[in-house]
Amino acid sequence: MLVAGIGIAVNLGSAALFHRGQHSDLNKRGAYLHLLADAGVSMAAVLAGAGIWLKGWNWLDPATAVLVALVVGFASWGLLKASFMQAMDAVPDHLSKQEVTDFLLNMQGVTSVHHLHIWSLGAEEVALTAHIVRNSSEGHDRFIDNANSALLEKYGINHATLQIELGQSCQHDHHDHAPHH
Repeated sequence: MLVAGIGIAVNLGSAALFHRGQHSDLNKRGAYLHLLADAGVSMAAVLAGAGIWLKGWNWLDPATAVLVALVVGFASWGLLKASFMQAMDAVPDHLSKQEVTDFLLNMQGVTSVHHLHIWSLGAEEVALTAHIVRNSSEGHDRFIDNANSALLEKYGINHATLQIELGQSCQHDHHDHAPHH
């Protein structure tokens, strides 16, 4: 019970170090959840030990083991889902593909946006690729710089690759084609 009690303090203290970054970084979230699970296992060991020692309740040991397994399984489901979504290059939960598309469509000179993809690279890195149709090549470099800065500031997208196409609109038989409103 004493060793498990020390384990609770050490694991909770270590988990506190990862708490701040665990919402945006899967690696930190995994470490944070692992440390919390270890603290939970230590807490279960203390409680089961106390119950067995004071009351003779030998059934507490397997009961707490099952309870800890259920809690750890439930808590890690979100991490598993987020890892799968990252592996599948899915749009991060905190972003809306349609909102980003609409934002780009409303930039000066943009007539359409297509082939837009957003995915997490992990560790607070978000990538975007898009084809942007503009009606003029005037100020091309300034447009790309402004678009990249705005995507970073507004959405936290820090790896944007924008392909500029010239024309009034671009018709594609692709599901993510979004004409200008």
